[in-house]
Amino acid sequence: MTGDYKFRFMPGILYSMFTLLLLSGCIAENNDDCFKGVPLKVNLPAGISQETIKDMSLYVFDDKDLLLDIFPVNSTEPVNLNYPGIPTLHCVALCNTQDGTMLVSPLKKGDSCSDGFISLRLSVPTRAGKSTFTSPADLFYGELKIENTSTSARIEEQALAVSRMVASMNITVRGLELLSGSNDGDYSLVVHETASRVDFEGRYGGEPASYQFSSRFEAGKDSKIPAFNLFPALEENKGLTIDIYRNGDLLKSLNTDSSHQPIIPVVGQTLNVLLDFKLSVSVEVEITAWGEETVWKEYN
Repeated sequence: MTGDYKFRFMPGILYSMFTLLLLSGCIAENNDDCFKGVPLKVNLPAGISQETIKDMSLYVFDDKDLLLDIFPVNSTEPVNLNYPGIPTLHCVALCNTQDGTMLVSPLKKGDSCSDGFISLRLSVPTRAGKSTFTSPADLFYGELKIENTSTSARIEEQALAVSRMVASMNITVRGLELLSGSNDGDYSLVVHETASRVDFEGRYGGEPASYQFSSRFEAGKDSKIPAFNLFPALEENKGLTIDIYRNGDLLKSLNTDSSHQPIIPVVGQTLNVLLDFKLSVSVEVEITAWGEETVWKEYN
């Protein structure tokens, strides 16, 4: 009796398991319609080497722009985004954010994309009461919205392109002793004002930021502020102001070049500035490719 019961019961279990497999639609013999995830590759701009990117993070949000995941990626191989049942994925890639020069919003799963940002680190207030920030790293950013449908029969790799989000700037000061009337003193330069943050949609904002630098001064020689990174100005077509201090006192404030044009940093390029006080106040500006610096000739 017991044996007959087992014989009748086992086929019933097998039949139920086979039915479940059919309903799943993903049995081994025919899985063309099974969800396989979406392959995604992060692409760097032309001319940017792998060595430029020190770290890269991918933020994945759902169709309501709520955070699903954060994980490290690279630009050499794709990652598979396996989030079935979510119609659209919103991906944000950030590069070079881990060196300590910037703050990244501490998002956790379920947080909104609108809460995401990268901001400059506050340094010290200037004598003029402006907020002084640390110069940012070589920040790259990109975003992409993806239709989250991929099957064995249709797997299409998605490409998320990132781009540089900072400008570069260097300043050469010539004839500083003629401006100050002294061969000694403690000099500093304050560059202001730029944005201090960028959100996860690539929009700049935040409180106005200033950058302060000490300048080594030697009479008769150029003083140089080496290249540093900065965010663009808060307002379009509004340029920077450069203040020169000696022993804490403001000597000169400059906000246009010698042609009375604003001094505007350009994202992805280098802003070269010459402040020449030898004959009169002369401000020369030249925009060059990233990493290319102008050698200013001296005319007697």
